[in-house]
Amino acid sequence: MKNFLIIMLLTVLAAALLSGAADLAGILAGQNGDRDTQGTLSFSVRTVTYHGPYAPRNAGAIWITNSQNQFVKTVKIWANQYRYTLVRWNASSGGNTTGAITGASLNSHQLHNVTWNGANAQGAQVADGDYKVNVEFTEHNATASNLGKYTQKTWTKGPDPVNQTIPNETYFTDMTLVWQPAVANGTIFGSVTNGSGNPIAGATVQAGSYSAVSNASGAYEITAPPGSYDMSCAASNYYTQYASGVAVVSGIATEQNFVLQTVANSDAVNASLLLYLRGVQPNPSVNLAQISYAKESPSPVLLAIFNQRGQLVWEQYIGEGKTGNSEFVWDRRDRYGKRCPAGTYLLRLSLDGQARVRKLQLL
Repeated sequence: MKNFLIIMLLTVLAAALLSGAADLAGILAGQNGDRDTQGTLSFSVRTVTYHGPYAPRNAGAIWITNSQNQFVKTVKIWANQYRYTLVRWNASSGGNTTGAITGASLNSHQLHNVTWNGANAQGAQVADGDYKVNVEFTEHNATASNLGKYTQKTWTKGPDPVNQTIPNETYFTDMTLVWQPAVANGTIFGSVTNGSGNPIAGATVQAGSYSAVSNASGAYEITAPPGSYDMSCAASNYYTQYASGVAVVSGIATEQNFVLQTVANSDAVNASLLLYLRGVQPNPSVNLAQISYAKESPSPVLLAIFNQRGQLVWEQYIGEGKTGNSEFVWDRRDRYGKRCPAGTYLLRLSLDGQARVRKLQLL
C-alpha cells in the first residue's frame, strides 16, 4: 500500500511538471509567435456565366477561411431567398453574415471589389498566416451533388505586402489580390547632455520633418513612420550635432543620444554650409533618377538609398575631387544589381558630418 501511494504521488508530480512545461511552452509561443498584423485585403473578381437555367441572374458569396479551411468571415453575399443554393458557403459559414456586405441576387454578372480588415466574424484580429479567399456563385438550384461554380485563392497575412494578379479562369476573371499591412510608427528617444554629462533642457532634436524639445532631464522622444532619418540636435550656445541614417522600425523604440559641446566666444558666428542637395528628377521616377547636388569640399560624398522600412538598398561614394554643382544618375538597381520595386525611397547625401535627405517615389 505504501509503495502504491508513492507511485501515485510520483505520477501526480510528473503530470504537474509536464503541465507546467506545457504552460511555459505556451507562454513562450505567445511571446515569439502568433502575430496579428493589422492591414487591409483588397480582392477583385468578375464572375462569368455558365448558362445555368436562371442565367444571367446569379447568387454568390465571397468569404475568408484559414489554412485549415475553417470559416473566418463572410465578406460579401448577393443572395436572399436563394442562399440555399450556395452549398459550399453554407457548409463553411453556417449562414454567418456578420459584418458582411449583403444584397439580393444579381440580374447580371459583374466585377466584385471587396475588402477585409483582418478580423473574424467576432471582430477580433486573426493571427498571421495563410488565409484563403473563397468565391462561389450559382445560376441554378444547386445541391451537394450538383454544385455551383467555385474558386479559392491563398495568400499570406503578415507584415509583408502581397500583390497578386491572378490568371483568368473559365468562370472567374479580372482577379487581383492585394494585402497591405498597416505600418505602425516607431520611436526615437534619448538624452541630450553636455560634455560634463549634465542634461541640456530646451534642445531641439530634429528627425526629418519630425521634432521634439528636450525636457528638464535632457530627455526627448520622437514618433515617426518607419524609415531612415538624418537627425540634428541644436541648443543655444552649443555646437549642433548630427546623426545620419538613424533607422526607425515599426513598433520599435530606437535610442539616439546627443552630447553637445559648448561654443567658445572666439568661434566664427556662421559656419560654412558645405553640402547642398538641389533636387531629384524626375520624381516620381520610372527608370532613371538624376540627383543634383553641390559641395564646397573636394571630399567624396556618400550617397545612400533606403527603402521605406529603413533598409539600405544601395550606396556609393561619388564626386571625389570635385567641387561645385554635380549630378549623379541612379539606375534603380540595388547593391546586387536587381531592379528595385515601386515604392517610396529615401536618398541621403552625407559629407563631413552633414547630411541632406530627399524622398524619391518609384513607379
